[in-house]
Amino acid sequence: MFHIILVFVVASCVGGGRGLTTAVGGTTASRGRSILDASPSSPRPQSEATPLGARVKPGNCSDACYQRATCNEEVGGRCDCPKHLAGLDCVRKAAASDMAPYTQSEWGERRAPLPCLNNCTGRGHCVFGSCVCSRGQFGSDCSMSLDASGRPVLLAGTGYTPRERRPRIYVYNVQKADRPLAWVFWERLLGSGALVADGEDADWFWIPVKLRSTSDGYRLMESIEYVREKWPWYDRHQGHRHFVIHGGDTGRGEVTGKVRAATNNLTWLHHWGLTVDIKNSRWKAAHRPGKDIVVPIHFTPRQGHSCVPFSGLHPRAPRLNRTHTLLFAGRICGDHSEPDISKPWPHCATNTNMGYSQGVRQRVHFHHHSREGYKIVTKNPLYGLDMLNYKWCLAPSGGGHGHRQTLAALVGCLPLVISNNVLQPFEPEMDWAAFSLRVEEADIPRLHEHLEAAEARKGWMDARRDALYCAAQHLAFSGSAGAFMQEDGRWDAFEMILEILRMRQEHPGVEPARYASVDERFRSFLHCGEPDMAAYGRKRRAQALERYPELPGLAPDGRAVTWQDLYSAAPPANTTKPVGPDRNFKPLLDSYKKPRPGERPEPPLPLCSLSAWDVRHLRCDSHGFLSRARHGFAPGGAACNEHDGDLARCPRVWG
Repeated sequence: MFHIILVFVVASCVGGGRGLTTAVGGTTASRGRSILDASPSSPRPQSEATPLGARVKPGNCSDACYQRATCNEEVGGRCDCPKHLAGLDCVRKAAASDMAPYTQSEWGERRAPLPCLNNCTGRGHCVFGSCVCSRGQFGSDCSMSLDASGRPVLLAGTGYTPRERRPRIYVYNVQKADRPLAWVFWERLLGSGALVADGEDADWFWIPVKLRSTSDGYRLMESIEYVREKWPWYDRHQGHRHFVIHGGDTGRGEVTGKVRAATNNLTWLHHWGLTVDIKNSRWKAAHRPGKDIVVPIHFTPRQGHSCVPFSGLHPRAPRLNRTHTLLFAGRICGDHSEPDISKPWPHCATNTNMGYSQGVRQRVHFHHHSREGYKIVTKNPLYGLDMLNYKWCLAPSGGGHGHRQTLAALVGCLPLVISNNVLQPFEPEMDWAAFSLRVEEADIPRLHEHLEAAEARKGWMDARRDALYCAAQHLAFSGSAGAFMQEDGRWDAFEMILEILRMRQEHPGVEPARYASVDERFRSFLHCGEPDMAAYGRKRRAQALERYPELPGLAPDGRAVTWQDLYSAAPPANTTKPVGPDRNFKPLLDSYKKPRPGERPEPPLPLCSLSAWDVRHLRCDSHGFLSRARHGFAPGGAACNEHDGDLARCPRVWG
């Protein structure tokens, strides 16, 4: 059986806010020796470590702290300052230089306040993106407190109970979340019921520190040292069953070898699946299959939301056959120059940074830029529309991990993966061969032959298009972001992460590619409750035809809409910036916003919708969700959006 618990580690501005400083009982905690001097796999002598099973005695803070900061009573009365204050009791104003790394200016805060995690669960107020909790409440979202016996509880007085479905997670609290993925994951832990207040009831433990750069590895070491001083579980498990989330380009390979060695037992959730060192580049092997997990990025409004709302996987999306072959739009040259076909290989101004994208983007452009049915460009104002009209979307790496494989899957374009020795999100736990095509880098000159052969195989592409309906749900954090194809979130990326963590614990010796063959629950989850992914897709398509036998969009003269109609709304030829698919879908969108005369209103969806193909009253922006997501994350989560921030009432239809 499994539970996940959150333990709270605070990166705050206490004492000036430089680095990681943690105030305990009104004084800055002494680190003692560095964790780099000892291997986490060897527990410290009992004279130096918290005795196994022991708990820090709860304690109160000073009146000054309670008036302006958050007192973490669980760890002896630690005063956690909001970002604009500093000092042992948070009584002085933080220096501008101390605030700069953590937050925006005071003017920016007045103009567009940064949102807080879970809206502070109504138990505190938000200041510069961090919660200042009411007396007796603590944690990054103020969801924690102590009961009469001094034991930690979550959402006291609401009836919150962890869900039965394992695993459960305990979180060591952090005040600064660097990228949206950490926020989204944290929000879902509480709303889904996977979060527990007591580490004794946890299956996994999350240390949520900022991890994006080499220097952040040393902050992780400081955080682990603090965790070992205050809680018994890290040493009890020798670092196993603990995980971190890395949001940078090259994942675990981004920290130094010394840090990697010191955290060898930790599980890393990161975006970069490189399994070997790449010669003549800065890329180091980051991923350990069976230990770490390659996770998809969380698309913010500035990334995939210009395309995802027009996903071809939605049951009301235009049913038009794809007429072109291969699409790629994005940076090609490692030196940032524009490719020039009059130049020799690699069509770039210089050979600088040939390691960029492992050279894949340059070689695909060099060999196929002028091939009929192929579009390999740096800028494409028709990108969103083209993603619905091309059969394949190239999904290469970039300066590290890429996101185009996930975006392509969510929109319904088959991912073409060319990235040797790099595992894709949730690979090998999820079989990417079921919904994509992988081509070796050496075969790039013959790429067109591989695609022609795939299309010639009877039923091969249809099966993969069907499988996308399931696979795409695993790659989206729709339970927090909102539905893009009327899904309910039960198969989403958050739940996929928990399923893999469960398998790591229950089947530690099994190769990840075999999970589906040894565990029926995992197999059912992976295939979205059907015999396989393609079977799920066929079922979804049949349901869509039954529910929506006719689509609302018509061309002005009454004809069914064609690609010619959509492309006719293209921006001027000299436009270089994408304008969004809504410009091209103008002949359709007005008719999609509301039910047709005589048609019954659409019933509510399990999640509010991010899709342009849903009627207006179903969309997230009709529920005040998108207006709160302008900073790239959505406090509260779309799954609980209509529950006034009371996460104890969040529906757990799949819990």
